[in-house]
Amino acid sequence: MKDNFGRTIDYLRISLTDRCNLRCLFCLPEEGVPLIAHEEILRIEEILAIVREMSRMGLKKVRLTGGEPLLRRGLLDLVKGLRSIPEIEETTITTNGILLKDLAKPLRKEGIKRVNIGLPSLNPEKYRTITRRDELDQALEGLQSAIETGFYPIKINTVLLRELNEDPLPFLDLTRLFKVEVRFIEYMPVGPIARSELFLSRDEFLKKISAVTEFEEAEPPPGNGPAKKYYRIPEAEGRFALIAPQSEHFCPTCNRLRLTADGHIRPCLFSDLEVDLKTALRPKFDFVALRLKILQALSIKPEKRNFLSGAKRFMAQIGG
Repeated sequence: MKDNFGRTIDYLRISLTDRCNLRCLFCLPEEGVPLIAHEEILRIEEILAIVREMSRMGLKKVRLTGGEPLLRRGLLDLVKGLRSIPEIEETTITTNGILLKDLAKPLRKEGIKRVNIGLPSLNPEKYRTITRRDELDQALEGLQSAIETGFYPIKINTVLLRELNEDPLPFLDLTRLFKVEVRFIEYMPVGPIARSELFLSRDEFLKKISAVTEFEEAEPPPGNGPAKKYYRIPEAEGRFALIAPQSEHFCPTCNRLRLTADGHIRPCLFSDLEVDLKTALRPKFDFVALRLKILQALSIKPEKRNFLSGAKRFMAQIGG
């Protein structure tokens, strides 16, 4: 698939649900949001139909997101179905890890090889402040299960938040012990609760790392990703990277579309432009109409982001 600017689009992020068992302050308001009606959520067979059609058009990679994707009923059936589509080279999942303890082995059995785990802090008090929930122990149990199950690479996503999680040492110590990749990610002020005062730049944080430890460049992990450089503390098992969606945006090389839980293709995280696919799926599946809608979504993918748009949905409703 190609967009109007010649970019190859071969990656789809699928939000399976808008439900989440955390209330991260950069993602959801404390009281949560009105949930999408059950009948408006895409069914498993509808998601598979969309992926099959897009795979015929060039889709190669799928990432399952949420909300929290491990809350979705039928998750293992979906993963099994995605594995059966020959053109899909890789299916991965992003989770907060809370339910991963019991699902790591079943997910691995059905074909998930890589997993991203969102961990905003390893300090119980700061984790509670950021997520508004006391679930750090469960998240760490999920991480341990992922390590023991043999996922590789295991990427730990840490959104940088000024004055809330500026100490890099706990995560760097984690890379000393385990073969994991910690990705420090600049906060993206998207949605109605965007708070620009929380932004901490990649360069600022790299200085903080330099002040507490020596490090060297490392080989990148398998697969493509937004991090341009990877680093390792000498003799550490794992590595770390810094991702800068604000300081150095990825628009020229963006290869992704997003599918919301209620069936809208969103060509850009920072734009409210969407195309509703459900009318091509209900009451009767129409593959011609579905392909035309996918092509429409490609045609409206903007050349570059606009932080002044993309304010109607919360991050948990988009899929990140």
